[in-house]
Amino acid sequence: MTKDSGELKILVIEDNPGDFILIEDYLSEEHHALEIQRAENFKIAKAILKKTSDFDTVLLDLSLPDINNTELLVKEILSFSNETPVVVLTGYTNKDYGVKTLSWGVSDYLLKDEINASILSKSIHYSMERNKVQHQLYESEEKYRTLFDSSPLPMWVLDRNSLEFLSVNQAAVNLYGYTREEFMQMSVRDLWADDEARIEETVEENLHDFFNIKVKHYTKNRNLLYIDVQSNPILFGGREARVTQAHNITEKIKAEEKLRHSQERFKALVQDGSDLISIIDENFHYAYVSPSVKHILGVDPEKIEGRNVFDFIHREDRDKIEGKIQYLGRRKSFQLPSYRYKDGKGEWRWLETIISDLRDDPAVNGLIANSRDITKSKVQEQQLRESLERYDIVAKATSDLITDFDVEKNEFQYSNAIYDIFGYSQEGLAPSKEWWQDRIHPEDKQRVIEAAKGIYEHGQKILGIEYRFRCANGEYKYILDRSYVITDAIGKPSRIIGSMQDITERRKYINAIERSNERLREIAWTQSHVVRAPLARIMGLIELLKNQRNNLDNIEEIIDNILNSSEELDKVIRKITIKTEEEF
Repeated sequence: MTKDSGELKILVIEDNPGDFILIEDYLSEEHHALEIQRAENFKIAKAILKKTSDFDTVLLDLSLPDINNTELLVKEILSFSNETPVVVLTGYTNKDYGVKTLSWGVSDYLLKDEINASILSKSIHYSMERNKVQHQLYESEEKYRTLFDSSPLPMWVLDRNSLEFLSVNQAAVNLYGYTREEFMQMSVRDLWADDEARIEETVEENLHDFFNIKVKHYTKNRNLLYIDVQSNPILFGGREARVTQAHNITEKIKAEEKLRHSQERFKALVQDGSDLISIIDENFHYAYVSPSVKHILGVDPEKIEGRNVFDFIHREDRDKIEGKIQYLGRRKSFQLPSYRYKDGKGEWRWLETIISDLRDDPAVNGLIANSRDITKSKVQEQQLRESLERYDIVAKATSDLITDFDVEKNEFQYSNAIYDIFGYSQEGLAPSKEWWQDRIHPEDKQRVIEAAKGIYEHGQKILGIEYRFRCANGEYKYILDRSYVITDAIGKPSRIIGSMQDITERRKYINAIERSNERLREIAWTQSHVVRAPLARIMGLIELLKNQRNNLDNIEEIIDNILNSSEELDKVIRKITIKTEEEF
């Protein structure tokens, strides 16, 4: 073997001077730079190693005079050598004993009778290299243990077959809320929230391979987590295991869910909404038109994009629009006056538009136009204008009370007939719906309110109802209230026009007729029931006299009964006559 030019520092623990000299000669043959220190017994060796452990190798003789327990000797020297490799030199030829010393941690076991310079040098160098590799392995394990324990991501080691926890880091403890001791009593199945079959299948198919899977886990407090799992097969303490990294993506999933909801809202508001959203460039050309234009104006967005806005605006309305556009650059947002816009059929629709200037926003780089179709409102406005004209005429030509109720403002307007019909002065009037309802007769109030619900809940356009209304002097008058409902652009009631007719005299007359009819019904019932009873008895007794007159012994009693029934019938007839006279 080539002599090593590096310095070798050896501690020889040997009580026999001859053996020490032999060892020194063997080492000198193989190494030029050699520093050998001898310890004649265990006590000296212990003192030397306590003072310094800066040796490349320790050669230990097992037969020392001051210690008889070989196992204790080996373990003590190993503890004091501070990871320096220890090679045992002994005269014992029992190989089983030698293997036993190796299990205690020595690097090699050599018999004194079999060694030479080459064998001794090889053993020392191999022990040093093995110790170096073991030290590197230990440092690597420590490094990875540190990475495992200090990783900000939850990590654990599982038994590859049972999926029981073998080790967990602090991040996993913090995330899931279990202690390490609790984890060691669990398997990863205890964390699964759902999809157990899918996870089991993935684990089984990748028993000896890497896999990545997204799962749902429960914490100790039953909070739901979304986890991105990356798992690799390893050997852990001689067991088939998996090291797993768990990336908590709960916030990411929630953010994605919010984004999805936001996109759905955008689609509902912009793409499928009732408003037309468009982006207009500085030259007033359409850069974007929302798909809602299809059902609002009956035209595809592609046929509008790139066209000039004024190509679709009615010629008579362009001036007022151009006059409003002058506010660009001075206001961030402003509303255009209503204007007519050509739809897909070439017909004119009324639009109402709000302009927002977002030319300085790189995501938009234009004007946002939010337009709403108000054609129906415009038509109703015209109809209302015509109706009001008729209303003015009718109000002047009729004695009925005309009312106009603004639903949004909760405000009544009355014609002058309210002073004549109900006697209220200007000071005694209030325009609210509550004032009106408070003057409805208590017996009629709930019925009127329920009937009015048809306007708001079922889209009822016309309502006619009779009820009693309190006058200024506290008396009640019967009125016939006939109302017509005007709706806004989305079909909600906006105004209710009513005509209220005083039907008190007619109602009194009808009530009198109803009472008379009730009397007549009572008289008819009396005639059909009360009169028939005595009359039937009289007719029966007469029939008995007629058929049995020669054989009757109680004729006198029969005649008395006939007389009594006749008197009863007379009383009934006189009663009917009295009731008839009272009514008429």
